[in-house]
Amino acid sequence: MVFLKRYCSVKANSILESMIALTIISVCLYFAVMIFAAVFTPRTATKFYDTQNKANELFFLAQLKTDSLLYEGDDENLIMEEENINNGLKKITIQYKDSTQFQFEKTFYVQTNNE
Repeated sequence: MVFLKRYCSVKANSILESMIALTIISVCLYFAVMIFAAVFTPRTATKFYDTQNKANELFFLAQLKTDSLLYEGDDENLIMEEENINNGLKKITIQYKDSTQFQFEKTFYVQTNNE
């Protein structure tokens, strides 16, 4: 023990301990911030899922009856485009902009009976 004290005597013990503690705290804060940033992204926000569900609802309403979207046609935040890819396939693109001006675009492919 005397041998260890003679060769490893550090005069600034409290400063060294403080620096080690600050290093550990900063590493922990870095990981906390990285986890927080990964969890709270725009894709995990409830507004994103609300907008996605609204786009899905509009697509299914369009498939049920075209007159279901009678009042939705006046909405400037909604753009629905239909494109015939070939005789049996139709592409429907829905662009919906919510109240935060986040534009969500979803594409659906529908098989048709037009031969």
